[in-house]
Amino acid sequence: MKTVLIYFIFFILSLSFLNAQQLKPGFDKEEYRQLMLISARTTANENYAKDFELPKEYLMIYRSSTMGLDNLWDLWTANNNTAVISIRGTTEKAESWLANFYAAMVPAKGKIRINEKEEFSYQLAANPKAAVHVGWLLSTAYLSKDMLPKIKELYSKGTKEFIIIGHSQGGAISFLLTSYLNNLQKMNELPADIRFKTYCSAAPKPGNLYYAYSMKQ
Repeated sequence: MKTVLIYFIFFILSLSFLNAQQLKPGFDKEEYRQLMLISARTTANENYAKDFELPKEYLMIYRSSTMGLDNLWDLWTANNNTAVISIRGTTEKAESWLANFYAAMVPAKGKIRINEKEEFSYQLAANPKAAVHVGWLLSTAYLSKDMLPKIKELYSKGTKEFIIIGHSQGGAISFLLTSYLNNLQKMNELPADIRFKTYCSAAPKPGNLYYAYSMKQ
């Protein structure tokens, strides 16, 4: 009788775990299609997405102000406790193109000053030879400062799965943001049971080969 009870409890816990875990590893065509419908709305051109259908199940709950090098992000949620972080790509403004052209490579671990009073401490890879694009790193610094409170707020309400999507410049930033968030988890600054899945659409290369190798680990 005890053995049957133990198996029954294990079965119930397994079902609870499966219901809680919605994201699957790897590329999912329909998932990506819905994300691109979201990404199409994270744009400086308000008329761009008017001919596209709305994404199924997802609802936008937050749009950031413009920050950094004309950066912006949207936050969408679904009923299955999955959230989407959508990062805007290049706009027509000069500072947005400055983020692209400021292509010096800096170590993937260090600090950069984002204004007169604040420094951004970051670790995107453990390998000391890893380096990343400083313009998109600066964009990541500004955006992550605004994102982290929202991620923690949703987590406190039960959301543990986040999808990150960005197109073009937004895709490059999505790479760096994912590395940054994963390393915050390793340093116990974000809960370890948050799952991040990232789609980088038409993204340029955000770092050197040592950084790319770190993404596979």
